[in-house]
Amino acid sequence: MGNDDALELMPLGDQSLALVASPLLQHVNFTQYNQHIPCSFIINEPQCIFRQRFEGLLRKRQITLENTIELWSIESIKQCVSANLWVSFLPRFAVERELRSGELIELPYSEQPELITALCGYHAGKVVSPAMRVFLECIEESFASREKMPG
Repeated sequence: MGNDDALELMPLGDQSLALVASPLLQHVNFTQYNQHIPCSFIINEPQCIFRQRFEGLLRKRQITLENTIELWSIESIKQCVSANLWVSFLPRFAVERELRSGELIELPYSEQPELITALCGYHAGKVVSPAMRVFLECIEESFASREKMPG
């Protein structure tokens, strides 16, 4: 979101990223340098921070993939990945349910997890309605409870 003065930013804490795939792709190794992996990467827009982090990791390791497919919806991305179509690199909170159920697996890619800072942004200077206040409180509580969870 940047540092736009028109936005009020509420930090929600550091969140880890997960490289996810269908269980059928458990053999894919993203820790080995200098290789071509015959699968595709599915993610959202080019300016997405977790996309930039993953593509930077691939460049550093000189790993190439078949191609990159862009979809706007995180839910659509998860559905494609679980259908054995590609891999993705998403915030762990977005794929927790699918990882727990076994619908998706997490592929190892690094010894240290990649972290991003989650933010909730809303228009500064505008009246926060009671419904918006409840929404912001729910978001804050949800992320606070996640920080206490392992993983």
